[in-house]
Amino acid sequence: MAYFNDKLILISDSLDNIDLFRLSKARIIRRHFNRWTKTSREFTIAKDVFLEYDISIDREDTIYTIYQNTSMDLVLTLLRGKRTENIKLTKEPIPEIYYLNMELDDNKPHIFYLILLSSVEKKYRIYHHYFDGNDWITNVVDEIKVRELLNPIKVFIEDKKLILAYYDNVEDEQIYIKAFNLNEGKWGEKIRLTEGKKYRLYIDLIIKDDKLHISYCKYEGGNLVVIYERFKYVEGSIEREVEMELSNPENPQYPTLIYYDNKLWVSWIEYDNVMSRYSTDEGNTWSPIYLWKESKKGDIVRYKYDRAMKGSNILNYSFGKIYPEISFIGFGPIHNTREIPLKKKIWWPRINIII
Repeated sequence: MAYFNDKLILISDSLDNIDLFRLSKARIIRRHFNRWTKTSREFTIAKDVFLEYDISIDREDTIYTIYQNTSMDLVLTLLRGKRTENIKLTKEPIPEIYYLNMELDDNKPHIFYLILLSSVEKKYRIYHHYFDGNDWITNVVDEIKVRELLNPIKVFIEDKKLILAYYDNVEDEQIYIKAFNLNEGKWGEKIRLTEGKKYRLYIDLIIKDDKLHISYCKYEGGNLVVIYERFKYVEGSIEREVEMELSNPENPQYPTLIYYDNKLWVSWIEYDNVMSRYSTDEGNTWSPIYLWKESKKGDIVRYKYDRAMKGSNILNYSFGKIYPEISFIGFGPIHNTREIPLKKKIWWPRINIII
């Protein structure tokens, strides 16, 4: 079986009905699963979609769809029951956008993406659009340079602050965060999180109880390993508390943070299998590595997930099976898993040659 890197989005409304969204042949397709009638139906909600889209839902079950169309305009579509409203956000076409993200502050969308400024310098600009109740405001968050590949960005809302995590190659490529004060409508200073010159890929981030948790992959000896770091994050100040390697040096991809049932999980894809570890003490110590046997039996994707009714769990992304047997894999009860031993590191003695 295989892992597919398609962008699939799951939305859960206030009645626990499920919507699955996917991009196919320049159309955003919505499949609605009614929990009560046990029926489903599929229809198109947007046509002439270029490459990037994102979807969120608010507490009143309004579904927000943002995408760049083939005319290179940015379009916001609101789905309220059977009513649809389309809003073109750009006055004229814009260049191709990358890593389009949307987060909702109540019913106010915040939209992020990157645009290439210079292919020679590998320079990009990060944009932020939001509606303040009267007008659409545009902010340039930062201009960044890329070492080799453009890494994704991560947006997280916590305690009336919107946190953006991203890579920038200043002297070396590192992970940075910036915070946007939702009450004041202002961006704060840029803060560097990581250190060292090793090449990194991917990024995920969550914040809970003044603890900022990040995970990414880092090259070690020609292989990738999953790295977890925890910071104390209070009033914009950062203090690193924990840094650990969680995986074996293999080829892990897309490390994903989930807070579920009072456990902090990090799951990832490795050789088309879903692997994960969990912590019961905010990341100080971790369980063994678990391989989820279900991932060996079917095709796997990484879902973005949003719900109208927020709870104590933090689940923004998860690996899972695809339609018709939609389910999450990589966290929760571990009865259908197999432990994977951690490989011991080989330490070579230092040899001093005297001539």
